[in-house]
Amino acid sequence: MPGGHLGAVFAFTVTGGRIVAIDVISDPERIRQLDVELLDA
Repeated sequence: MPGGHLGAVFAFTVTGGRIVAIDVISDPERIRQLDVELLDA
C-alpha cells in the first residue's frame, strides 16, 4: 500500500451469491499471512 500501512482487512464470506458473513481482521501477524489485493478507489 503506497505511503501507509494496512490496519484492517474485511473478509467476506459469500454463499449462493449472497454475503453471509463479514470478518474484520486487524491482528498484524494474521494480516501478514494473507494474500491481500488492494482495490482501486
